[in-house]
Amino acid sequence: MLRGRKVGLRPLESKDSWLLHKWFNDQRVLEDLGATNTPFCVSMERELQIVDETIANKSKRYFMIQSLEGSRDIGLVGLSKIDFRSASAELVVLIGEIDCWGKGLGRDAIGVVLHHAFARMNLHRVYLRVADYNERAISCYKASGFQVEGKLRHDHFHKGAYRDALIMSILKDEFGGLSDA
Repeated sequence: MLRGRKVGLRPLESKDSWLLHKWFNDQRVLEDLGATNTPFCVSMERELQIVDETIANKSKRYFMIQSLEGSRDIGLVGLSKIDFRSASAELVVLIGEIDCWGKGLGRDAIGVVLHHAFARMNLHRVYLRVADYNERAISCYKASGFQVEGKLRHDHFHKGAYRDALIMSILKDEFGGLSDA
């Protein structure tokens, strides 16, 4: 298990499908993601298939976020679109347990996965896409060291209007967490 100050990260397993099914079918969790292709209301069988495909995919590395206090699974974090030639990957993070929002657990999980990406996987750049109205997430990413690179105009449809998304990234030499190792 990879450990931070508040959370631990363990590899995603098939048995986690039921929890992901719960989170990805909770409109409160999905509300501000600005997701463009997240399946909503998939069957449990399809969720298991998605998780198994994700585990087998070499360009993805996903972890379940566990709070160290109580060893409870609270979210998902990982790297997708891993490109070892360009030494880059896309960060994906979701805190699925609503009672855990706003407690710094997501930020800690991001720090742990960035340390893994830069120190263990030798990546150079980690980037992400975030809806421009998701102020809580943007604040968390900025506090983690991410910088805004640009804007995807009218990237997705949300609450009756086309909305923008931001592209943010952090480079290995900008990540202060490597000195913590």
